[in-house]
Amino acid sequence: MKTISERLLGGEEGEYVVSEVDRVMLHDGNAPLIFHEMDKEDIWDPSLVTGVVDHFCPPSTVERAGFVKRFKEFVKEKKITDLVDNKGICHQIMCEGRALPGELIAGIDSHSTMYGALGALGIGFGASDIIEILKEGKTWFKVPKTIRVNVEKGEDGTDVALSMLGQIGYDANYRTIEFCDRTGLDMDSRMTVANMAAETGAKAAFFPPDEITRSYLDEFNISSSISIPLSDEERCVRTVNVEVEEPLVALPHKPYNVDPLSKVSGKTVDQVFIGSCASGRLSDLREAAAVLKGKKVHPDVRLLITPASNRVLDQGLKEGLVERLVKAGAVILNPSCGPCPGIDKGLMAEEEVCITTQNRNYPGRMGAGDIYIANARVCALSAVTGVITGCEDEV
Repeated sequence: MKTISERLLGGEEGEYVVSEVDRVMLHDGNAPLIFHEMDKEDIWDPSLVTGVVDHFCPPSTVERAGFVKRFKEFVKEKKITDLVDNKGICHQIMCEGRALPGELIAGIDSHSTMYGALGALGIGFGASDIIEILKEGKTWFKVPKTIRVNVEKGEDGTDVALSMLGQIGYDANYRTIEFCDRTGLDMDSRMTVANMAAETGAKAAFFPPDEITRSYLDEFNISSSISIPLSDEERCVRTVNVEVEEPLVALPHKPYNVDPLSKVSGKTVDQVFIGSCASGRLSDLREAAAVLKGKKVHPDVRLLITPASNRVLDQGLKEGLVERLVKAGAVILNPSCGPCPGIDKGLMAEEEVCITTQNRNYPGRMGAGDIYIANARVCALSAVTGVITGCEDEV
């Protein structure tokens, strides 16, 4: 049986092919790199391009305000009608009714792998490749080989992703990771896992569309009956089994530098951040609100929470989650990238420590401090105690 990459890109593993894309995602953070080259060029099909203002929203400097202004002008000049301005993080926006099963989607961002949660093949590109894709509607690939990840045990997407990262490290470079989900992860968790597959170096990530996918798409009045089965396991160059026994934590300064929570507990934290394109979904808000009900954030800790989109924020307001979080001492930020890539709203000083649900913890990622990655429940508990913990009895 053909692999997912072979079916959706064409050709056989290792072959060079030219494939047409179904949609392109642009955002204000990287799009300025393409303005000059695209100045006098037409886009092959503006109706298949989504532009998102999410990195510099609202802009924190005059220069960044200029980037956003020029990006919005570019979108208008090129007749792109799908502009999402200050309403959510680009990958979440794409997964709210735009990325569909079986599609090939080119994003100007490495975490475009997230669209694989919906059975699409999302691939991140640099500016030079995106320029050619915008002009031609297609691009070349060397069809990737495949790694199979069997999710045998685990309910939280961050823990499943960290378990995968701890085993694969950065050794999936230019591979497609196909996930065999034997636990029935919800869509929020699948998005997290597919998103964080980028940290292995993977070209793409893929969950075969199933009833969970169809139920999620129903929320956007989208009907899809497409079936894309996984590759035969013997076609995969490697198989990894994920069995999460306890929450996991990624230590500085690599997302795959993973230890069980029990080995990290007790580390003092200065900041807790729940958000980024890897998190900040409704399930994360619910988890944090459940932990913080009737409690207060530790006086020495700042707790920052970024809903992934306005849709998530609206539902969090309706369910009373936002009110509960604010009463506990959390700061609710507008849906945006913000703290995760060190843009604004949450940078750290020297020797500070942050525990977060985001996907990257490289030096300088959020300023000058150290970053630990964990699930939303662990982050919320740590915000109450002031130290990394996953134990309800300690709060």
